[in-house]
Amino acid sequence: MAILQVGINKGWFTEEGLDVDLFSGGGGGNTLRVVTSGDADLAIAGNSSVLLAAQQPSSNLTVIAPWFQVNDFAWISPPGRNIDNATLGFSSAGSSTELIVKGLERDLGVKSQAVGAMGDNWTAAKAGQITAGWAMEPFIADKQNSENAEILVDSRDVLGDLPADLVAVNNDYAEANPENLRTFFKVANRLNEWIVADPAAAAAEIAPLVGVTAEVMTTAFANTPELAKAYSLKVDEAGLKNLSDLMVEAGQIPEPIDWSTVMDQQYLPPNARASFQ
Repeated sequence: MAILQVGINKGWFTEEGLDVDLFSGGGGGNTLRVVTSGDADLAIAGNSSVLLAAQQPSSNLTVIAPWFQVNDFAWISPPGRNIDNATLGFSSAGSSTELIVKGLERDLGVKSQAVGAMGDNWTAAKAGQITAGWAMEPFIADKQNSENAEILVDSRDVLGDLPADLVAVNNDYAEANPENLRTFFKVANRLNEWIVADPAAAAAEIAPLVGVTAEVMTTAFANTPELAKAYSLKVDEAGLKNLSDLMVEAGQIPEPIDWSTVMDQQYLPPNARASFQ
């Protein structure tokens, strides 16, 4: 989400006539509740949390876009650990990390345990309470640099890609302000293109916002698989299907998602939309 703060700081949203404020909802469910109530207009939250919330008749939410479309969830540990009989930490029930770790349980025969945020997982892994904890960039690069962390499991290698987050909008806001949403994604697209074109400059501006050095942030961008795919609004149909399949297998939904009816793409740039054929 730090790229959106950069867009605010650079005045790119203001240039387009849009006033944008960011705040953390404190997790997927809490983030979505403030959008459902109308206290916020838009939410970017964990993939499964958004879908499960939007499917509730009273949610007043519509899914309008995927966000960060490569799977860079990894499980990191102190040196010397191995995957045999491993216990992998995840954040909380219903989270993206629980969804992914259930897929890893199926394919790797590991166990899992709810622990909390990335920092809590790393602390638990160092203490031997779990074998490895979930992490994303730039946390991974930071711990590799400062504490010799090792990637025990790269979930992309096992499960493939899926969007880390989905964007949901309050239906009343969308009906009243469709051009605001199109403008939001226009600026988001500009920010994505800026990161891909000049990751070093992007690293320098984003690093202080996420509490790491510019060098660590540069490494994080270099470690991000398919940077141009990750930082793109182009809807990845295969990744969405993978997300749906994982949710069915995890028992979160009873049948595969028909993305052509669930996702309202009208606010995305035309060249970013999928046909879902």
